[in-house]
Amino acid sequence: MKLFRDARSVTSSLAFSLALATVRSVLLLRILGPALMGAWKSAFLLDTVGEFARMSFSRAMGMRVPVLDGRQDEGEARRLIATTGAFSLYLGVLLGLAVFCISFLPSNPDLRTAFRIMAAVTALGQPYFFLRELAAAHHFFHLITRETLIRSSIDFTAGLLLCAFFGLRGLGVSAVMAIVVVLLYLRHQQKFSFGLHLDGARLRGLLQLGVPYSLSEMTFEILRRLDVIVMAVVLGPVAVGYYGTSLLIMEFSFVLARKGVGQVVSPHLLREFGRTGSFIDAAAFYELPARLFCYVLPPLLGVGALLIGDFVRLCLPQYAPGIPAAQITMWTMFFVALHASINAFFVASNMILVIWRIFGVLIPFGAVAQFAVMRAGFGLTGAAICSLTTLAIVAATEVYVARRRCGHGLGEIAGFIGSLYFPLAISIVLTVLVDLAPFAAGWKALVFLAFYAPVLLMYELKFSILRTVRQAM
Repeated sequence: MKLFRDARSVTSSLAFSLALATVRSVLLLRILGPALMGAWKSAFLLDTVGEFARMSFSRAMGMRVPVLDGRQDEGEARRLIATTGAFSLYLGVLLGLAVFCISFLPSNPDLRTAFRIMAAVTALGQPYFFLRELAAAHHFFHLITRETLIRSSIDFTAGLLLCAFFGLRGLGVSAVMAIVVVLLYLRHQQKFSFGLHLDGARLRGLLQLGVPYSLSEMTFEILRRLDVIVMAVVLGPVAVGYYGTSLLIMEFSFVLARKGVGQVVSPHLLREFGRTGSFIDAAAFYELPARLFCYVLPPLLGVGALLIGDFVRLCLPQYAPGIPAAQITMWTMFFVALHASINAFFVASNMILVIWRIFGVLIPFGAVAQFAVMRAGFGLTGAAICSLTTLAIVAATEVYVARRRCGHGLGEIAGFIGSLYFPLAISIVLTVLVDLAPFAAGWKALVFLAFYAPVLLMYELKFSILRTVRQAM
């Protein structure tokens, strides 16, 4: 089906972009030094405000348009797009001016420069992310793939060259250059003309959808960061530093899942819901990816868990104390991927507020568990296990709520969750046992894959998801 083809294209370009960004970050650390890099990263914290605004309006538009397209209500979709586009321009100007005014407050000249660069990035970022969301809403995933490659290439080449010659200002110019190029590219390819008219009623409708969605994503962000939040208080910043490899794994998986999986699944699922009005038909668009993840991701994560120790000892030896925690954190990628694939269903079924309340209840329990584990002396490994358990509960809860919305009974839901989690549980046990063997990590990975193969074969014979993916490609 086209869902898998689109996901492959977007995820591949995003993985390439993340690889370039990782190399670029390492080189920039060497070029800029701690003072300038600190100013640059501090300025980027202000982008959180812009991100919340984008999620409340542009993301809401991206969720409404596929439903309208499925209903073949092109007139309403056009009007909604037009007012969101106009609002993105006004919002960009407003936020850009606000950041520019803030730039006069710091006494540090480097921080003032970074804030002024961020003012331009924030102003241009609102219409850019609107156009990106519009492309996804209309299933123009080839545009998102190309745009991702263009922006990452400019960020990498121009960013490093200009930064090497002009320092912080050069890095700022490259950031503005990249966003201008992709903004113009997306606008030209979609033949979109920004207007200036705002429709108050439609903006209020977007706000009613976008704010609950933003709050649910914010609470999920807190849930997946509870380990670091509590660790910073209980164990201190040095422990957080050793935990850095786990943080990189989590950030990589979250970006890949949200932008590679969620951004593709959501328009397909919502368009199907708009076309049929059926929760069951819409649910198929999260069930198929979930089935694929449940027996394809575990062997990949197992190999990663077995090899990451040698990688850290070779490339980042100062972070070696965090290796056991990183091996555990690797498995959280499965639950992050599940969350990304199922999230759009709660928009279609009007259950975002329900999920937000559930997350709100889980946060204090997760925080108390993390605190207890760390105070008991289990350290980084205990924090990683607690985080893995928390996200497993979150994903199971989301699946339960979605299945109940479709009218499934408790027995069926338990069986479905069990079938999703079983390959992961087998992989974790196999990885722990194989890791005890006295030979090299590469050989351990091969032995692990050999033992896991029967599970992969059994699931493929039952569900034929890999064959479906191959046919879709």
